[in-house]
Order: sequence, then C-alpha cells, then structure tokens
Amino acid sequence: MHKITSILAVAAIALFAASCGGGSNSPAGIEKAIYSQMQKGNYEKAVEILYDNLDNDKTSTAEEKAQSATSFAGKAKQSAEAKGGVKNFEILEETFAEDGASATVKSKIVYGNGSDETQTTKYVKKDGAWKISLAK
Repeated sequence: MHKITSILAVAAIALFAASCGGGSNSPAGIEKAIYSQMQKGNYEKAVEILYDNLDNDKTSTAEEKAQSATSFAGKAKQSAEAKGGVKNFEILEETFAEDGASATVKSKIVYGNGSDETQTTKYVKKDGAWKISLAK
C-alpha cells in the first residue's frame, strides 16, 4: 500500500498523464494516458487508469476501488495543483528488457509553476498486458 501511495503521490505531483486513446497497450501509452488525464485536470480518470494497469494480485470490490481512487485522486489533485497543475509532460525513454518481460518508462512532468520532475516507472508483462510494477 505504501508503494501505491508513493506512486500516486508522484502521479499526484503530476507524474502520470496521457490520452486514453490508441497506443495505451504499451508502457509509454499507459504513461501518456495517465498524464493526459492529469493535464486535463481529470485526476479521478488518471487514478482509474493507474489502478486498471497495476500489477496487483489483490482483488478489490468495486466499492473499495472507488473509495481508494477518490481518496488518491484528491491527494494527486492537491499535490499537482500546489505546483500550478500539470502544464506538460514528455516520455523521455521507453526501455524493454531483452526477454520482453519487463520495461521502464522515464517521463518528465512540467508544472504550471515552472518546476519539473523526472519519474521512472517499472512495468512487467503479465498475461500479454503491460502492468505497472510495484516491486522494487
């Protein structure tokens, strides 16, 4: 749970964002989808995309998921808005392991107040789909 909070805090600080459109079946596409929603100010949707793409074996009820998403979205919004919101983001690098089972995405988020942050997110391929890894 602490790792999820850390990821969401970073997301809250304007980590994840992008369009929900095509290309979201890749690690970079997932990042873009999350960051795009944050840039639009739609933190609930950004957190929903994040949750839908987590490598998590725990099964949550729809109610538990909705409560967590609402809570994390509020924290993410507060963090990002304290920096002037997500002004822009850029995928700097998408790197795949030789075996094709894992990847990393390095992203840069620029906030409305001019500050920026670089984030690296780890992904694993599970059942043919890319998932955000919570493992260290």
